[in-house]
Amino acid sequence: MAFVVRRILPEDYEPIAEIARSLNPQWFTESALEEIARTVRTQDGFVAIEKKVVGFATYLQTAEDRMAELTWIAACPERHRRGVGRALVNAIEDELVRQKIQSLQVSTLAPTEEYKSYARTRSFYHAMGFSDTRIDKNWFPN
Repeated sequence: MAFVVRRILPEDYEPIAEIARSLNPQWFTESALEEIARTVRTQDGFVAIEKKVVGFATYLQTAEDRMAELTWIAACPERHRRGVGRALVNAIEDELVRQKIQSLQVSTLAPTEEYKSYARTRSFYHAMGFSDTRIDKNWFPN
């Protein structure tokens, strides 16, 4: 692993936005780009750095059941399948254990949605140990 993982700092906001834009429209919509720009300023998260920011992940602790939600995660396209996402999720999990948070959840598109990019995303989440617990057939991102 040639990168380090650390908490998001204000100087990371623009590099994070650049990564998100590089994944539009394949992974992120225009409204998602706006939400990511807000989220990195208001939620906890981590960046992976290899000379520059090459990935990021944010999470939000919920009041219910001592849970947290992985809200956004992404890596530069050229860093996909290189351990960046795994390292970011591991950093979040380590922090949650320190805070005695009992579980981490993530929401993503169901396999019934015809969105090829998210097949890879779901595969990543499953490889990280996430499991399908609920499918909301009435929800679709804008």
